Amino acid sequence: MAAAGLAVAFVLARESAGHAVAAPVVSATVAPARLALGAQATVSGTLSLEGAPGGAALELEASPYPYRGWSTLGRTVANPDGSFALPLRPAENERLRVTASATGTRSEPLAVTVDPRVALAGVSLGPGRVRLSARIAHARGLASPPVAARWYLAARGSDVYHLAAATTTKELPGAVTYASATVDPPAHRFTYRVCVNPAWEAAMGPPAAHGRCPHQGFRLPTARAALEYGGEAHGTPLPPFPSTAAIAAASSFLASRAGATSLAVVDSAGRLAGLRTRQHFESASVVKVMFLTAYLQMLQAHHRALRASDRALLYPMIHESNNDAASAVLGVVGGAAVARVAREAGMHDYAPGVGWWAFTQTSAADQARFFAVLDHLIPARYYGYARYLMSTIEAEQSWGVPPVARPHWQVFFKTGALPSRGLFNEAARLERGGVRFEVAVFTDGDPSQAYGEQTIEGVAERLLGGAR
Repeated sequence: MAAAGLAVAFVLARESAGHAVAAPVVSATVAPARLALGAQATVSGTLSLEGAPGGAALELEASPYPYRGWSTLGRTVANPDGSFALPLRPAENERLRVTASATGTRSEPLAVTVDPRVALAGVSLGPGRVRLSARIAHARGLASPPVAARWYLAARGSDVYHLAAATTTKELPGAVTYASATVDPPAHRFTYRVCVNPAWEAAMGPPAAHGRCPHQGFRLPTARAALEYGGEAHGTPLPPFPSTAAIAAASSFLASRAGATSLAVVDSAGRLAGLRTRQHFESASVVKVMFLTAYLQMLQAHHRALRASDRALLYPMIHESNNDAASAVLGVVGGAAVARVAREAGMHDYAPGVGWWAFTQTSAADQARFFAVLDHLIPARYYGYARYLMSTIEAEQSWGVPPVARPHWQVFFKTGALPSRGLFNEAARLERGGVRFEVAVFTDGDPSQAYGEQTIEGVAERLLGGAR
């Protein structure tokens, strides 16, 4: 850590016996100027006086963040040559100054930065499961309510990090903010970073470190955001699911079906594949999950819990795919909020519907990626409710993937249909144990509704294969 010093000279004058007498001059430095919690720093310097400065009383004063007042940390007397040194163990970011007791002459403030002490660990729990943890020791008297901790992974040697998990911190006895996550490793050896914004962050660490965590991945080198720490770990990755062969079989089947078709799969390793993944289709009711996300983000922005009036709109919109409820939700949030959701999800093919929201333009790739990041787009306090809505849709709307995947998989999904056009769509997120993947199937020009539903069921059967 770099040492920093500031030298100060106050040149005051006073009249005595008809001639000017120079006032004391206090020069001070602190080293190190940045240190870890519990480490020792030393404030040293010199006191210059006319005559012998030895024995002059000095006080070390501190103003901890948020720098609202000064208190005395320690006292000493100057050596015969005017030098002095005062040790200290700061617990949080502070400003320091040295005062000559007899005259009140002070040095200018010295800044000292205190970093929290961080202990990282990674423990392999078996194939596809590595437990990562971070214990962040902070100053006593500081604490944080639960906040998001975002975990990013990269294969060892790669500079591209992907968001693997978003968990919640908790406070442990002994002034420790703790976060952990169980992740599927991207390689046998990998690096990881955890990014948090605890409530006490401004009181510790350099100000430049206090920024927002990325919602998705990032590439190094990059400016550090929030309090970000990194380490290395090892584990056994699970083979990606669905397999390349299963996706190829589903694509081949879909290519043989009537009408325009498209398939996008985000496998358990986060890789996208499929058939004509970016072909544009009208969304029909699939877009209602974007409306749901925008509405829940609005509640979060207003720091408001779900009310009965909210549920009266959201439940029928998803559970029974009620169009009037969807129109009402869109009227509340506005098109700009839905477009923001599209940007946050990284959609490339989104365009708002002209004349009716069901004509929203999208692609299978957009919807598969969107479902893959729902847990990061929907505020944590409402995410359980959103999962409930998308997993308890009425039987009449639960065609395509759910009847094939259940009961072995949890299915969070939304179907969409414009029967007069022969358009039948579905986007879904499937979870079982530590395995998760997303799929979107879009069709247009089907000869009948039964044919469209059978097309999507056939895709699901080939993706799941013997894993049902």
